[in-house]
Amino acid sequence: MSITFDVVEKLNKAFNSTCINELKMLANSESMIVRRAVAKNVNIDTALANELSFDPVLNVSYMALNNPKSTVKREIPPSNLTKCVVCQKDERYMDCTLC
Repeated sequence: MSITFDVVEKLNKAFNSTCINELKMLANSESMIVRRAVAKNVNIDTALANELSFDPVLNVSYMALNNPKSTVKREIPPSNLTKCVVCQKDERYMDCTLC
């Protein structure tokens, strides 16, 4: 997976930001890995965690469902929980071709 400089910058913000407005903006990124990083950030609020819990990309919604701020209870069939979905690697450094 090739990551552009812009995406790396967004990923750094998604991981490190404590500003809810910035995190909300990043949660609307077209990049799945940016939204996934936001979903893992403990500084998101419940509303954003719950919104990301219904992201159309399971890699994002799974991480949001596991964020302590999420109040959504949703069952995901175990057969859908592939290695990529449950991967805990830092999105800034992952190389999906090695899995």
